[in-house]
Amino acid sequence: MPIFSASISVPSPCQMRFCVVRMRKNFHIALFFLFALPFTTAIEATVGYSVNSDGGDFFHQLNLESGIAIPLGVELTANKDIEGLAIAPNSGPFTPGLWGMDEDKFTMFRLDPVTGLKVLGTDVGISGVGVPPGHDFGLTFSCDGTLYASSVTLQTLYTIAPNGAATIVGSLGNLGENISAIAAFGDNPTRLYGLSNGLTSVDDSVPDTRTLFDINLVTGITSAIGTGIGAAIKPYHQAGLSFDDGGKLWAITDRSALGQPSEILSISTATGAATLEATTVVLGFESLALSAPAGCNSSGFPDSNEFKGIPTLSDFGKLMAVLALMLSGAIGLRQRNF
Repeated sequence: MPIFSASISVPSPCQMRFCVVRMRKNFHIALFFLFALPFTTAIEATVGYSVNSDGGDFFHQLNLESGIAIPLGVELTANKDIEGLAIAPNSGPFTPGLWGMDEDKFTMFRLDPVTGLKVLGTDVGISGVGVPPGHDFGLTFSCDGTLYASSVTLQTLYTIAPNGAATIVGSLGNLGENISAIAAFGDNPTRLYGLSNGLTSVDDSVPDTRTLFDINLVTGITSAIGTGIGAAIKPYHQAGLSFDDGGKLWAITDRSALGQPSEILSISTATGAATLEATTVVLGFESLALSAPAGCNSSGFPDSNEFKGIPTLSDFGKLMAVLALMLSGAIGLRQRNF
């Protein structure tokens, strides 16, 4: 009758010490990345959308901290003058999502932020504004879903209904400024901000007011915030304006007529002073949309900030990811050597 026996190998004290040391090192590495992980997500980049309507008519995803602009889809040949972008909230009469306004064709429509293309069947004609050139529409939604538009040519603020009908806020010309960029914030009360142009359309050597304004939503009259965005900001023509979902006000300036790429700014709503955050390599941006209206929970509106930019890691987060891969590879090689 065969006899079966089993042998048990007992690790030497040296092997046991090595295992303990290796486990301790792996534990420290894991602890390091657990500590760093919150920072990689908390400092994620702010991402928005724009169309370089004065430089190629492509829909772009923008990294506002780095200035990197990624074109999405194909050239918007059917709508070559999209100068206003805004994101409709979940509440209100408009279908939630990204909306654009074409100054040349006097239409508004939805855009797909993934493909960069117009959503078919969503075109609506704009009426009640008149058809002179140079409106350079600014566009924004408030928390209740009201769509506001500003006209440079007529220096007038409008509300736009879902059927495209425009209604003057206050009286014709009450803005009194060449405001091509507007952004709404909050809901009790709603605050509307407008950024005036940097240069006049008549002569590139003649500066405009380059100022952030508070706009009265009953009269359409503007009140200057501070004394301008600051001399450090380079000359520009039109601009785009939008709040991110944290309530920070961002702007992008169109410098294509000067042969220069756009600048990305952050602007203080308290002082009106601007800070240069980044410069793009693409020319002609004059619209900006970051998220659905911010600050919308104080009076019972549902959260309208569900539409956000595509999250990306910050530079710190990317560095941590690279370090993680390098360390993982080093650990794997070391383990194969034992």
